Amino acid sequence: MSVKSWFVAGMLLAINSTLFAKDKFVQFYPAFSIDSIMKKDAWAVCRDFHQEFEIQNYGKAVERVHVVFTILDKKGDDFAEIVLPYDKSSKVTSINGKSYNMLGLPDDKLKSSAIQDLNYTSAGAIYDDIRLKTATFNPDSYPYTVEYNYEIEYSGLIGYPEWRPVCGYRLSVEKSSFVLICPDTMKIRYREFHLPTNCRTEKHENRTKIFEWKLDSLKAFREEPLAPQLYLETPRVIVAPVYFIYDGSSGSMNSWNDFGKWIGKLNEGRDQLAMQRQNEIREMVKGLKDTVLIVQKLYQYMQSRTRYVAIQLGIGGYQPFPAETVDRLGYGDCKALSNYMKALLLTVGIPSIYTIAGTSYNQGITMADFPTIGQNNHAILCVPLHNDTLWLECTSQTAPCGYLGLSTAGRKVLNIGPDGGRIVSTPQFSASQNSQNCTASLQVSSNGSMQGSVKTTYSGYQYENISEILEEPKKEQEKALYKKLQIAGLIVSDFGYEARKAKIPSAVEKVAIIATSFASKTGTRLFIPLNIFNQKKTIPERLENRKMSVYKDFAYTDKDSVMIQLPEGFKMESLPRGKTISSDFGTYTTTITQNDDKVLYVRELVIIRGTWPKETYSSLVDFYSDIVSADKVKMVLKEELK
Repeated sequence: MSVKSWFVAGMLLAINSTLFAKDKFVQFYPAFSIDSIMKKDAWAVCRDFHQEFEIQNYGKAVERVHVVFTILDKKGDDFAEIVLPYDKSSKVTSINGKSYNMLGLPDDKLKSSAIQDLNYTSAGAIYDDIRLKTATFNPDSYPYTVEYNYEIEYSGLIGYPEWRPVCGYRLSVEKSSFVLICPDTMKIRYREFHLPTNCRTEKHENRTKIFEWKLDSLKAFREEPLAPQLYLETPRVIVAPVYFIYDGSSGSMNSWNDFGKWIGKLNEGRDQLAMQRQNEIREMVKGLKDTVLIVQKLYQYMQSRTRYVAIQLGIGGYQPFPAETVDRLGYGDCKALSNYMKALLLTVGIPSIYTIAGTSYNQGITMADFPTIGQNNHAILCVPLHNDTLWLECTSQTAPCGYLGLSTAGRKVLNIGPDGGRIVSTPQFSASQNSQNCTASLQVSSNGSMQGSVKTTYSGYQYENISEILEEPKKEQEKALYKKLQIAGLIVSDFGYEARKAKIPSAVEKVAIIATSFASKTGTRLFIPLNIFNQKKTIPERLENRKMSVYKDFAYTDKDSVMIQLPEGFKMESLPRGKTISSDFGTYTTTITQNDDKVLYVRELVIIRGTWPKETYSSLVDFYSDIVSADKVKMVLKEELK
């Protein structure tokens, strides 16, 4: 994650202003003083980062930041830019900066013209009161150093800053510190991760509590294959309020139940529709007896009438638009659309539960005993039924009813009920449910050409591999097929798709193919590949001294059954044996059988979801290396002499 994106996420915050020396010949942070160990794998070095967060009361605070980066080469330029988001509850009161050449001599001061004030326009945003102040230097030689000081005042607080000394890959850290100041009567909470002992100090003075964390000499992390997000495995401190005041509303984060009460209060009375619309909705489902069918009907109605836009307006970042407003305008954000769907169901007497969740990079509730606003960034809807529960993703116009995609599945979320918040888990599909099942029948000719038919069924999360293609025009679908199959001399003569939109969705792809250069011929021999449609070709890079755990975000099963009819006038010279590869990460099995002039190749790969210690990485590379080798197998036919 670049420093730029980290700032945009609102995570690089706070602290002290320093005075720049007036003597232009005084050296500041010369690049040659950086230890060679700190340059290893680094594009930039954080020379100093001091972050201070001073809380005045539950609704007011001041943040001050002093940060210095030495940029070693062009790939590190993102670290030279600061991006400070602000809104009506926060104000950037000062920014200043300076750059230095490789010797550490003053080069340039940050000019007011170099500070831009921009709208923050997230994807699909219509209403948005977030703005950005950005600043950067653009020296013409490397290495160079930038130094910034800025201050932000807050007049509404629902969350406190998170200290992440290692704020991106390829960044080493010489010094980093975080200071938290608050009245000694104020209740606050903090949680530490991956910190050495004795890096925190505490003291009381002048009726204030002061906490300080310090770290130094943190080496850079390189991007590593199959690794969890960087912040999960590097030092950080999360600070959170017990009570908060934000945009005129006060609440408690003493427990998830308390926080749920605050969300519930924000939502009160917003799930109502005009009587005329209610009558139309009831008429629409009249005659339907099955509750699931009613939910499906109304979900499809919601999808057809609305579209997603991001809306971030103060308390509107946490409170949905009234259902009547969404009904009238035809758009809303995740909160508003989930609340609108709740209103549609309420109209016909079906109860549902507004739910806040984490999606994409946000892992949802990972600390059941430590509520924070940062453990959610999304809203969905939970519909409890007699024998089951439907989960509805209300921002998609194409998602199947009851299907939560991989980005929201298997996470702890917060149901918002009349008595507050309750932690529950969203469903997680198994490896067998996340399947890609391919069956093919092929006829090989004596000249090496081939024709045949292929049927592939994508289920569960593997449905997402093809779901976007289903909505594309025929011409784009054909392009996608050629890109995926990559068979020499391929001609797609016909194809089609069928989708089944259900809780566990699936899609069937049927393709008729011709390949003019399928098998290679050398003299009287034909070399025919066996794994044609799902060959693994890449192996994770071998790494010495891996730093991060091994992580796989979902389990799946791939199965291929390929029947190959051999050409007349040839006999089998070499038929590979089947193979089984077992590991902690999954299993790989192939069987190869011949019956007269036909050969059946069956391949099954099962990958397990999980996190493994970094020491297992070499075993994972071996596992994939063996699969790549096994996937290259060919049978050899020899032409019979007449």
